Amino acid sequence: MSAQTTLVGSGSSYSDIFPSSSPVLYDVPGGGLASITLSNGSTTATRGLWDLTAQGGANATILLSLSESAAQVSLTGSALQFGINNDNNLLLGLLGTGTSIHYAWDAVAYFDTPGSVLTYTPGTQYSVTFDVDGSNGLLSSVLGLTPSFTFELIDGLGNTLASDSSGTLINIAGLLGTGVPTGTVSLDYTLGGSAPTGPMGVRFHGDAVVGATALSLGTNYATISNLDITATPVPEPDGSILIASAGLVLLLRRRRLDHAC
Repeated sequence: MSAQTTLVGSGSSYSDIFPSSSPVLYDVPGGGLASITLSNGSTTATRGLWDLTAQGGANATILLSLSESAAQVSLTGSALQFGINNDNNLLLGLLGTGTSIHYAWDAVAYFDTPGSVLTYTPGTQYSVTFDVDGSNGLLSSVLGLTPSFTFELIDGLGNTLASDSSGTLINIAGLLGTGVPTGTVSLDYTLGGSAPTGPMGVRFHGDAVVGATALSLGTNYATISNLDITATPVPEPDGSILIASAGLVLLLRRRRLDHAC
């Protein structure tokens, strides 16, 4: 039986991939004596292994009182968290019915630490698991919220690999089940005779359009934790099977020659 090796997770060189750090927060432009600003701009910054992008938000200034809500990506020490910096209920009320705020989050990590670079190996199955908590809103379709949440296993050029069952772009919410915002995702990727270029990487992307009629969702939209990646060599065809196959070919060939005579 082929041995399984942990590449990312407990006991590996990448056992602590979510170091606590300052959040990446989009700074919504605007403000003044009386103003309302909706923005789809973004901010990208590096935190540890991760390139984190927070996109979208809004602010409103009414009678010198500023209310702002913007996309935010955080590493908490044990998890990757997609959220917003302030509860948007008050702001959505100021914007009015029919108005919506677009938030998006992106997190990309390459496992390329010097001395411990993870590269792909031909003839190997890679198993990826992680826990998802979307109970505060991102994965729960409620009135005024249009969420999506995806995962991709990538190579050093950003190209995606195809999983054994779900294609290249993995719909996390779809794997968990309709209306199920929390659970464990498990995916397998099998490489044949060639390996993708560069180090192994992962990409998470979240997106939500929140309307003024949305329910109270708090500030945490989705959390990823316990990311593990293991590698298992794909067994070579058994030698006895190859010999039997060769014998069958010879037998068929002999029968053809006998019929020809």
